[in-house]
Amino acid sequence: MGRAGSALLSLAALCALSSNALALVTQPNGTAVPIDSMNGETQIYTMLKNREPGVDWQKDSNTTPDVFSPLCGFTAELVLRQTGSSLAVGWYNIDPARTAAPTTAEIYQVIAAGSPVGTKITGASIRGDSRYKGGLIGFALIGSGGFTSKFTEKKWNTVCTSCATVGPWIHSVTYISKSTSNAFYVGFEDGNSTASSFGNDGDYNDYVFFFTGLTCQGGGQSCDIPTNVGACRNGVTECLGTGGTSCKALVSPGQNAEKCDGVDNDCNGQVDENATCPVGQLCSRGRCADPCGSEALCPVGQSCELGRCVDTACVGKTCAANQVCRGGSCVSPCEGIVCPGSTVCSGGICIDPCASVICPSGQVCQNGACITTCDCAPCSTGYSCQAASGKCVTTGCESISCGTGDVCRSGSCVPACTGAVCPSGQACSSGLCKDLPPDTSGGGGGEIPTDPEVIQGGAIDTGCGCRITPSPDRQSALALLAAVSLLGLASRRRIFVRRR
Repeated sequence: MGRAGSALLSLAALCALSSNALALVTQPNGTAVPIDSMNGETQIYTMLKNREPGVDWQKDSNTTPDVFSPLCGFTAELVLRQTGSSLAVGWYNIDPARTAAPTTAEIYQVIAAGSPVGTKITGASIRGDSRYKGGLIGFALIGSGGFTSKFTEKKWNTVCTSCATVGPWIHSVTYISKSTSNAFYVGFEDGNSTASSFGNDGDYNDYVFFFTGLTCQGGGQSCDIPTNVGACRNGVTECLGTGGTSCKALVSPGQNAEKCDGVDNDCNGQVDENATCPVGQLCSRGRCADPCGSEALCPVGQSCELGRCVDTACVGKTCAANQVCRGGSCVSPCEGIVCPGSTVCSGGICIDPCASVICPSGQVCQNGACITTCDCAPCSTGYSCQAASGKCVTTGCESISCGTGDVCRSGSCVPACTGAVCPSGQACSSGLCKDLPPDTSGGGGGEIPTDPEVIQGGAIDTGCGCRITPSPDRQSALALLAAVSLLGLASRRRIFVRRR
C-alpha cells in the first residue's frame, strides 16, 4: 500500500531480489520494482495469475508504453485496489512542447474517485471526445486536497535529486495483455514522493486499471518481415514492453494450404505447388486455366510445355525451387519486375496481396494484412487517412480519388503503369499486368496491345530479353511503324499509340 516508508521498500526489495531477480524496472535509487510487499494485501501477481496467467508480474513489468494511441473503442476497469485513499484516474493529451506536468483541469476523468473494484466504463470513445487533440494520450491518478497527480509519463513525477541517478520516481508500471488485443494493465503507487524518498512500498497494487482500445505509437500498422517468405512476410506491428514495436507475422509456416493464387501460402519457398484446380485445368500464373495446346497458343516469345506457357528459351530447363527460368536463365522470381500500382511481385507475377483476404468488421486489408481502419487508428509518418477507403495513403492523396488505371502520387493522379516492368508474356494495361494475346499468326507475330499508361514511360517485357518503350510522340511512333512496314519485316506487331 502507498505511503509505506522507504525502509519497508528497501527491506521488501532485498527479500524479493534474493529469491527472484526478474524485476526489470529500476528506481533512481537503484531499487528494482515491483516487489512483494508482504503486508497481507492482495499483490499484483495474484491479480495477474487470475486474469493473465501468461504475464509475469516482474519480468513483463515495464515503464513503457507510457503513452498510448486511442482506437475507436475504449474501456477502463478498476481490477485491483489496496488503499484507503479515494482517487480517480483520467487521461490527458500528450503535447511534445509541454514543459510542465498537466494540471488537474487538463486531465479528463475516466473512473471516479471512490469507485469499487470491478467498476468498468464501456462505450467510451477518447477519439470521439471533443477534448481529444488527435495525438497520443497518457494516464494519471488524480485527487484533491493537495494530492500530487501520478503520471504514466514518469518525467512528470517528483524528481529524486538526492539519488545516485538523479531522475523522476516511477509511480506506474505497464503490462501488455497477452489475451486481449490492444489492451494494457497499468498499476499505480499513490504515495507522495520527495526529492529524497519514494514514500511507497513498491508493490504497485494501490490502483490497477485494465484499459482496452489502445495501442502504442506505431502499433497496428502493416509491416513486412524480410527474413520470412511468402504469406509469412505479411505482419502487423505490435507493442513491445521495452518500447517501440515489432512486426508480428500473421501466418506461420505450414499454417495455410497452398492455393492457386500466386502466393506462397505455406511459406516453403515455392509458389502454387500442388495447388488444386478444377478437372481439366492447370495452375498457371496464379490462376486456374485451360492448358495450352495446338488450339490455345502462347504469347509472343513463349512456347507450350506440359500444358503451361513458358519462355521459349526455357523449354526443357529446370530451376531450383526458389528460382524461375526467364530468357533461358534461372533467376530470382521477381528479379527485374516492377509491378504497377498497389500490386506486388510474388513468384514472378504481379498480384494484389489483398485479393483473397477477408477482414473482420472495422478492419481493412493493406499490403496483405488486416489493420484497423484509419479513422480509428493513427497513420504512420508521411501518411494520412483516406476516409473513403479506410486506408492510410501518402499525405496529399487522402482527398483524391483516381480513375481506373491511375494511382495518386504526391497529390496527383498518374498512370499506374508508369515505370512498370511486367513479367514475360504480359504487358501493363489499365494499371495491371495482363497476359498478352495468344500468338495466332503462326509466325510468332502476336499483337502487343499498349495503352497511354505504357506509352508514358512504362516498359513492356516481351519475354525475349528485349523491352519496347514506346515514345510519347505520336508522329515518331507512326514514322517508326511506316519504316518497319517498308522494310518488309515478317513481324506483324502493331503498336497503337495514343496520347493521353
